[in-house]
Amino acid sequence: MSTIKQVIIIVLPVILFIYGCSPAKDTSETKYIMGVVVVVGNEPFTNLAIQTSPSDVVILDCDKETKDYLLNNQGKKVKIFYEKIDNTKKPNIIYLQKSEIIPEEKQ
Repeated sequence: MSTIKQVIIIVLPVILFIYGCSPAKDTSETKYIMGVVVVVGNEPFTNLAIQTSPSDVVILDCDKETKDYLLNNQGKKVKIFYEKIDNTKKPNIIYLQKSEIIPEEKQ
């Protein structure tokens, strides 16, 4: 057997083993948007949302505990972390991972 074939037979499995055992890269980057917590719609058909600009509103899809927390913080600036936005509906729906209330700056 030639030395090139021997090297390939030895080196290739080692490379494949190392590549296969390396940790996977997290390709799902966590994204965020910032805005003001608002409620849109009319009773009894209201939705929790954030207003990112005077004309842009995004509906939030989150668990009850987070929803109650954000409802108690209406009008405050918030940073919403998410993985996915459903833009097949208007207004868009954002699937919330977590949220942070941004403290007001003192002037």
